[in-house]
Amino acid sequence: MEKAVITELAADTWQFTEKFLGENVYCYLLVGEEKALLIDTAYGFTDIAGAVKEITTLPLIVVNTHGHFDHVTANYRFGKTYLHEKDRELYQLHTQRAYLEKLFREIVGGGIKAEAAVLVMRPKLKKMLGHPVPETIDLPECGYFELGGRRVEIIETPGHTQGSIALLDTKNGWLFSGDTCGDEGMLLHFPEATSAGEFHDTIRRIQKLIDDGIINRNYPSHQTSPAPLDKLSYYDQLLTRLERADLTAEEWKNKAVSLGGIRIAINPERIKMEARS
Repeated sequence: MEKAVITELAADTWQFTEKFLGENVYCYLLVGEEKALLIDTAYGFTDIAGAVKEITTLPLIVVNTHGHFDHVTANYRFGKTYLHEKDRELYQLHTQRAYLEKLFREIVGGGIKAEAAVLVMRPKLKKMLGHPVPETIDLPECGYFELGGRRVEIIETPGHTQGSIALLDTKNGWLFSGDTCGDEGMLLHFPEATSAGEFHDTIRRIQKLIDDGIINRNYPSHQTSPAPLDKLSYYDQLLTRLERADLTAEEWKNKAVSLGGIRIAINPERIKMEARS
């Protein structure tokens, strides 16, 4: 297994990077005085578990921001992990090779090109998924993880999935936002995504925490990290239009809306239905 790609963000915070399908995915390690917290486990292509042991010997808590395969596949290297109960079924699906092959076919668009892509990906999928799938633990009822001199609060952020969460390091004002609000946009078109209205509520809650000075930095799981905080205003404008189904013919055709570098992929039929209800 390859060595983990590590970036030290601060004296007690590290970022691990893995790449697949041309895109980075980030995991984050937060160390307190008594415990450490790992946010997501990625694909398992690099030895993040070994890197964590080299960084700290403190008891380790592992939490998934949501149930998609690029965040949970290496859970088997850590045992039980925390996950929102609403993403438990999604987690089971995204740790099955047959389901992921089907998903990749849909992403590529079907036909010979899709079959060729699956053939290329199969060795990677075998490496990712050739392990027992560990159980997940429901998030703590108290709503936070106490690491010793460093509290990390759980913020429910439904949108990308029903059970998406972000983790707020209250000591530093840092938000580890998963796939909720990167600086290039997010995917709202999956069946497991929420309505545009529910996702808009999530963005408004995060924006208020920024306005109140509680969040001063956003570390997402993809794209630029940290992401500029002012990008949330574009999410707000785009989601206002999606709630009204106020899209151009080209946007309906492209199944996406864009503004200021933010792109939100959508299911047009679902957006129309939500606007009518």
